[in-house]
Amino acid sequence: MDNSKHYVIRGGIEGRERLRILARVMHESTGSLLDRLELTGGQTCLDVGCGGGDVTRELASRVAPAGKAVGTDIDATKIEIAREESQQAAIKNIEFRLSDLCEALRAPEFDVVYSRFLLTHLSDPLGAVKSFLRQLRPGGILALEDIDFSGSFAYPESRAFQKFYDLYCTVVRNRGGDPNMGQRLPLIMKECGLEAIQVSVVQPTGLTGDVKRLNGLTMENIADTVLADQLATTEEIAQIVRELNEYADDERTLTGVPRVVQAWGRLPFV
Repeated sequence: MDNSKHYVIRGGIEGRERLRILARVMHESTGSLLDRLELTGGQTCLDVGCGGGDVTRELASRVAPAGKAVGTDIDATKIEIAREESQQAAIKNIEFRLSDLCEALRAPEFDVVYSRFLLTHLSDPLGAVKSFLRQLRPGGILALEDIDFSGSFAYPESRAFQKFYDLYCTVVRNRGGDPNMGQRLPLIMKECGLEAIQVSVVQPTGLTGDVKRLNGLTMENIADTVLADQLATTEEIAQIVRELNEYADDERTLTGVPRVVQAWGRLPFV
């Protein structure tokens, strides 16, 4: 199954720069989730759809020195950037693999499998989670974060934000994804037989800074798919981006990332 065709957000170097900002915005809330997992030194962790490897590096630091973190992604450019950045940071207990895990059939080798903002783009998220679990040792932990775009907001009301919202949801659905995937995570985990399932909801929001820049950046990075689906012209996209950036620069406005659902559970020992 080639999931690259379903991914609506631009990849490569441009996509990596957006992910770098997203990682800064999500650092505190994802860190809080990882705290709850109570990772210990010596564990092996897998970050599926790792992008530029920001969370992979965080996992590696939490299980060092004896543990290891592996990041997988289908974007060769991002994987190469992740490798270079990890080498520059002299991180030894980390590995990056160019891989579509939904097709990989390795023997279980991980104590923890983690994935953020991947399932929303897939037409078969249940099948993907089952493939994650094939990599997980008995008693291991699966932790997922994904968006619920229905929880997005901008105050005061913004015409550009509403256009962006509609376009994003449309291009994701056109490719078989679900922009509100976060809501489904606990049920998917239950259907996969996980135990001790827990859930939390976070939504980084602000009046200034990176968290407000993400809407404009995301609009820029879905431009190719919006054009391919003939939903807007180049000029219309540029206008939406411009208005979103102006809105973000106004410290009287409030916005942030879509609502994010975090869910985690344990694979039975038998």
